[in-house]
Parts: sequence; C-alpha cells; structure tokens
Amino acid sequence: MKKHLYAGKSLLLGIALLTAIGLSLMMPAPSEAVPSFARKHNMSCTNCHTVFPRLNTFGTNFLRNGFQIAAGGDEPTTKLDFESALDLLSIRGKMTVVKAEVDQTLDNGQTGTDYTIGTGEDFYLYAAGSVWKNLSLWVENSLKNGSTSNYAVGFHNLGGTSLANIRVGHLTNTEWLSVSNQKRFLDPAYIGYAVSTSSSSSGLDRVTSGGAPDAIEYYGYQGPVFVGAGLTSGSTNTDANENFNYWATLRLDAVGMGEFSASNVSVQYYSGTDTNSTNVKNEFNFTIIGADFEWRNLSLYGFYVLGDEDNWNFAGTEREHTGYGIEANYIINPKLAAALRYERVESDDDPTIEKGLITPGVIWSIRPNIRAMALYVYDLDDDGNGKRTNSQAFANLQFAY
Repeated sequence: MKKHLYAGKSLLLGIALLTAIGLSLMMPAPSEAVPSFARKHNMSCTNCHTVFPRLNTFGTNFLRNGFQIAAGGDEPTTKLDFESALDLLSIRGKMTVVKAEVDQTLDNGQTGTDYTIGTGEDFYLYAAGSVWKNLSLWVENSLKNGSTSNYAVGFHNLGGTSLANIRVGHLTNTEWLSVSNQKRFLDPAYIGYAVSTSSSSSGLDRVTSGGAPDAIEYYGYQGPVFVGAGLTSGSTNTDANENFNYWATLRLDAVGMGEFSASNVSVQYYSGTDTNSTNVKNEFNFTIIGADFEWRNLSLYGFYVLGDEDNWNFAGTEREHTGYGIEANYIINPKLAAALRYERVESDDDPTIEKGLITPGVIWSIRPNIRAMALYVYDLDDDGNGKRTNSQAFANLQFAY
C-alpha cells in the first residue's frame, strides 16, 4: 500500500509540473507586463530578484532605500497626478494547478490521499514604490477576501543619511533578516517562524516570531552594518496590555568580498507580553540567528529561533521551543532552479507544536514575473502519532504584473 502511495505521489509530482508548464506556455508573452518597480525604472524583474520574490543584493538595497536607486533618494521626476499614481499599481497572484495531500481524517477513518485540481488561492492588488523623494508606500490588498495584508509608509534618508529610516504600518520583523519570512525562494512559509505565543486563542496579543503586526520600525545601514529596532502593541491593540513588544536587529553584510559579497549574517531579539486578561499575562522572547551564504548560482542559508515563554498556557507553565530551517537553492540556468529545504520545530514542554518537514522543489521562470513551481512536502511525523497529515505534493503558477 505504501509503495503504491509513494509511486502515486511521484507520478503526481511529474504530472503537476508538466501541467504547470503546459498552461504557462499557453499564456501570452508580456511585453511591458512587469511590476511597478520595473515599469517605473525601466528595469527587468531580475535586476532585484534571483527568483522572485527572493531578493539579490541590488534588490535588498533598493528596498532599504525606499524603492529608490540613487543613494540618498531619487529626485522626483513626475507630479502626483492620476497617471503617475497608476504607475504604482501592480497585481500578483497564485493558482494551484494540481495538489495532493495525505488525508488521515477521512469519514471512514482510513488513510487516503485527497486530490485538488485548478484552485485559485489568492490574488493581491498592491500599490508600491517611491511616491516622492525619500517617501515610500506599500499597500497590499487581497482580492479574495478584501482584507489588507501588509502596508507601510516609509521615510528614508532622514537628515541626509542612510542611518535614519522609519517605517510605520502592518509589517514583519523578519524583513531585514538573513532569512526573510516573506521573500522566500520556495512557496510554503517557514514553520519555525509560525509558532504562536500562548497555547490559547484567547491570547489578546498573540504574535509569532515571523508575523506582521501593526508596528513602527527604525533602521539604518552603512557599509557592512545594518541595525534596526521595532515597537508594536501585538496582534490586537487592547487595554489589557499596557506593555509594548519590541525587537532589535543587527545584520552584517559581506560587502566587498567578491563572489561572496551577497552573503550575510543576522541576529534579532524580540521581547513582549501576551495577555489573556488584565491580570493574566505571558511574557515571552524570541532570539533569531540567521546566515546566508551566496556563491555564484548557489545559495545556502538557514535560521534558528529560540522561543521562551513564562506562562504559555495562562496557568503558570513555562514553555521553551526551538525552530530552525536549512535551505539550499541552485540556479541551473536563468529559467530553471532547484531547491531543498529541511525544517523542524521542537519543544520538551509542548509536544503538540513539534513538526518536521523536508521539501524538495523545482522552479521554472517562464518570464521574469511568471514562475511555475512543483514541490513535495514530506512530513517527518515528529509528533510520533504515526500520521503524516502535512505531506503534500503540488504544482502552482505565480505571477506579478
């Protein structure tokens, strides 16, 4: 039975990739159909991305500088009119072509595999870019449910120096780390960044080490050194929590080291309080260490999260967990790349959050702004219950215009 199941998954993975390729070939080749940054600056998406959305060195500096190329900020060349506003708009989306996932909670109580074909997962309309010199905007809205997922207004090069930048909005603390929770080479989010503070959904200020709460953040950079600090009230602004959460980030870039100059290391400390009521609180902290080794077409990077909570179940019990991920990416040619990820979450205090995954994947960049991806996520059954409910094989199409 297992042999047939594994053989079926392998066959499905191949079919999924071929299906994605076939559908992609039927799509018209865009002439100027590229995201707003490329349109405004007359660039290709590959100027900023290895395989989007993962950034290269130029893309990282472009983001830090408030979506501006010139050091210190671009001089404004357009008026704030309707035409220039349209130039800030883009749309991105993802569609699952084929998906198979192990279902061990079927009505008949038997293990099986569920298949899904042609599901539209979500599409986003976003406005992003430099709206004036050293003033940036990022607003991303889901067309599926109408919610705004991420937004930020940035003030850059304050006082004429790259050491003073401020962002305000709904933003993630992992933006500047060696391994970002959003700008991923592979599509699935990192499980090591996804553990919520407190075991109860009634926690009014629950966050994760890679979440995106309403926050204000300062950052500055010069040469190889990047520093940042953020402040947030948590996922829900409530009078029950009079304390703010905060984080501090340090990153060192391998500037001037030839073929290794895109490499970097980072460390972040995140501390805060999750509330259940006015008098019941869970004080927590995360320490995140990461490294990114870049050499020619090869990327090797990983991160380690240590989470510590003094009242995770709101009943006086402490919890410590570790989460980590290691990933290798190799760009075979400008259109084809391969990736392999290993990740795990462990806790001696709470076995319900234990999880381990191995994910191989192949990415085909049909156009700089269109990619097809085939993945196989294998559940290592770290919780020891004999079920691999997180195993899935799928192929999807992603685009940005």
